[in-house]
Amino acid sequence: MAEGPLRCGIIGFDYGHQGAFAGSLAKHPDTRIVGVADLPDAPEVARRRGREFAAGAGVPYFDDLAALLDAEAVEAVSLCAPPTRNPEVVAELAARDIHVMSEKPVAQDLAGARRIAAAVRGAGVAFTFGSHAARFATPIARAIDAVRSGRIGDVRVLNATFLQPRGPRYTISVEEAERRRAAGEPSVGELANFGGYVFLAFTAYAGARAASVYCESDAFFYESYRIAGIEDLALVSLQYEGGAVASAVIGRTTTKSMPTTDVRHEIIGSAGVLHVNAMSDRAFVYGPWRDGDEFERGGFDTPTFGRPSYELYVDDFVRAIREGRDPELTVADAVEFHATLEAAYESARTYRPVDVARD
Repeated sequence: MAEGPLRCGIIGFDYGHQGAFAGSLAKHPDTRIVGVADLPDAPEVARRRGREFAAGAGVPYFDDLAALLDAEAVEAVSLCAPPTRNPEVVAELAARDIHVMSEKPVAQDLAGARRIAAAVRGAGVAFTFGSHAARFATPIARAIDAVRSGRIGDVRVLNATFLQPRGPRYTISVEEAERRRAAGEPSVGELANFGGYVFLAFTAYAGARAASVYCESDAFFYESYRIAGIEDLALVSLQYEGGAVASAVIGRTTTKSMPTTDVRHEIIGSAGVLHVNAMSDRAFVYGPWRDGDEFERGGFDTPTFGRPSYELYVDDFVRAIREGRDPELTVADAVEFHATLEAAYESARTYRPVDVARD
């Protein structure tokens, strides 16, 4: 690797997290943004966000990923593209010895995640993905450290709630759902979207992989989700290697008000119990309703005490590259999550427990 700041490219603004990830890379003392690009078939709204970020950062914008890679000697990227496209894009990046920080979910299915793992391992590049709150949110990180240090003994039972309120930026319209169904295009449900935040924390608490899953899910709140054939709420039970058992409620409700997300963990051990409110590192500041708020949350802000989880996640990625180690969230974690997710979806279809696939 060349001396000096890590040369970083920003690829895709298809989803909202890229603003946080790219912004964190732009502020990091050991990185330098050298360009922004989109995939050739990116929608215009994503291209507009990319052009705006490039202009603000004072770097060139490229209509095509390959043009950025050819022109700017990129060493690492923040990739935010549809999960159906990620395996081929990550394979291209890995073939060029470029480290990848990917939005989640990293693929449409387990086969795609395995393709990413093969490409990353074959090239020897660093890879991580955007389920940052599962390990880097300060309350959860402290709980993981407490469990790993043995403060509650052996982990026996895990419980979690992850409920995201409504936001028009993130949900799809009825018209878009009908278009996708007619075109046969896949959509991502909320278990795939948010499940990583729960499952990856559970894996850290249990110190083991999930062995089997039972899941029930449906579209309870959004007509567009029913049309697209995806769930907005799921109840998941898991058994882990080593004997720990877990349950979780994961999804998106129609709530507009605070908290922005209801995230709570309970970790029951042989020598104690931990209760975690993952929003406890934030202050909820209320004010008058703001017309035109695209999130329809209205009249509040949520400043974080200390550094937010996405900044800590980005810093871990950069330091992992510099130190020649794996990031906290690895490609093995991505494969494990997709194996658990695939088992959960099969369970929801068959109404029976399903074993989690192993490589």
